[in-house]
Amino acid sequence: MKAYNTMKKIILLALCSLVLFPVNAAKRKVHTIGDSTMSDYKPMATPKRGWGMYLQAFFNPDSVEVNNRGKSGASTRTFYETENLWPSVKQQMSAGDYLIIQFAHNDEKCQGEDVYVMNAKLRAAGKDTLTDMRGTEPNTTYKAYLRKFVNEAREMGVKPILMSPVCRAYFKDGVINDEGQHKLEGVKELKNEGVKDKDYVRCMREVAEEMNVPFLDMTARSKEFFEYAGQEHCMNQYFNCGDKTHTSASGGMVVAMQAYMLIMWSNIEELKAWTVFPSMDAFQAYARAIEDSGKRAAYEAKGEEIRLTVIDYRLENMVSTKEGFVPTGGAWPAGEIDEVANRYIEYTIRAEKKKAIVVETMRIDICGKGGDGMNIHMNFGFGNSFRDVTTFYENTALPKDEPMEIFLNQPILVPAGETLRVRILPWYDSNGRPQKGKYLHAGPLRITGKKVQ
Repeated sequence: MKAYNTMKKIILLALCSLVLFPVNAAKRKVHTIGDSTMSDYKPMATPKRGWGMYLQAFFNPDSVEVNNRGKSGASTRTFYETENLWPSVKQQMSAGDYLIIQFAHNDEKCQGEDVYVMNAKLRAAGKDTLTDMRGTEPNTTYKAYLRKFVNEAREMGVKPILMSPVCRAYFKDGVINDEGQHKLEGVKELKNEGVKDKDYVRCMREVAEEMNVPFLDMTARSKEFFEYAGQEHCMNQYFNCGDKTHTSASGGMVVAMQAYMLIMWSNIEELKAWTVFPSMDAFQAYARAIEDSGKRAAYEAKGEEIRLTVIDYRLENMVSTKEGFVPTGGAWPAGEIDEVANRYIEYTIRAEKKKAIVVETMRIDICGKGGDGMNIHMNFGFGNSFRDVTTFYENTALPKDEPMEIFLNQPILVPAGETLRVRILPWYDSNGRPQKGKYLHAGPLRITGKKVQ
């Protein structure tokens, strides 16, 4: 506790010593793209909090709006290639905005090898290929996707920033190891080249230098902060129940503070001019407002009550068997720790052209079969592009063969003529190898609500 209090004093002194610049009157946006360590979460659904949820507290709202588009489960490849992600962000960007780019956690899915290269090797060996397409090789495809984000942002007059990923809490003797810093074991390339490591942070830094893009080293910064706070304090306060990747509310807040400090220590003068350093009371009030946003909203509009069982569903990269739902190919891939954006069960609810719908409750029966490692997210979004995505339910260990009813009691407004899509995104704790004989049972989706004018 003494060390922690000392650390608090050091941080506050460091922050207070930073030079604050006058507010720029021009309204701009800071867009953030990344993975689950950055993304928004519904407080009622999960204890996870992405650091991007708290970044707005460090900007003057009259100067800048933070558009946090971090997406749970995304890698550079899937974020770039998924319709409701990068193409959607581009529609929201304007000349003069900033774009913070932070990926690596899910790019590492094939242990530093590109999934297409891995699948070619598996096919050649007569083995089943992987359906999780997130993995990129840091020296090649990871760099290539970072360049795509930078180039396309610049074409729009948007100013890109490369920020390395938050480190994982992979402690050994009080120090975060190489894997926790996104540096995977190297491979022998050519005799004269020695070992070529799989260091995602180094590769991001090299792209930044090559393309003259600001580089903010969040990996080194978060490593330093977490090591000083200590393993026990980090795991009790900043991470979630043994989860060494995803931060709690306190963890998300302190990482957002580190992002602010990295910006202030940079030479990005215009962006620095938009920042503010909130008082501790103001920052805590901002965080409380996020938690309060998870409370049940009240819709006063009167309308015709509806009670509907949504029978139809659509599968993406999944198949239905007599035992239940499984990924295409029949096996859950090894190494998954989060949802896979392009593998899901989807239910669709459409509002009439002239009447909106308020979905007041949703119910669905879920069960994992064959093992207790089944995990799910339930997300809803709108339209064909699945925009405005919200994770409203999470269970990271469905009990084996124990049916449970998931019940959401939080109204969702579906405007007239709009489509609400509800997706179940499952993955399985694989213990390092593909898992067969594991199934997800999901019943029909049942909703209540009302039609309103």
